[in-house]
Amino acid sequence: MLVSYPGIETTRVQCALIDTEEVDRITKFIGKQHGYEHAFFLPEVDDEEGETAGGVDLHKRDKLFEDAAKIVVQSQQGSTSLLQRKLGIGYNKAGRLIDQLEAAGIVGPFS
Repeated sequence: MLVSYPGIETTRVQCALIDTEEVDRITKFIGKQHGYEHAFFLPEVDDEEGETAGGVDLHKRDKLFEDAAKIVVQSQQGSTSLLQRKLGIGYNKAGRLIDQLEAAGIVGPFS
């Protein structure tokens, strides 16, 4: 966009145009506001489940967890059937591995 004021050469602008006077008014307004006496911290959330995420104990990982994580990361997709095929395991074990991978943040929730 080109902006042209009388007596001033044309200026090319790519965002909303804010005059210097308006910037001065805004900075003075913000400068007059009182700050907080103390830093504002968000409250701590008590995790009722202890060290579990989604009902999965993060300390009790399956022996195949690392192998499953490598498979999911390398293939850029994660499913129970993929883990069944690659690891030669049953549906229940593959499902538990997917739950553990989701709790660890390696895969997202089912959609």
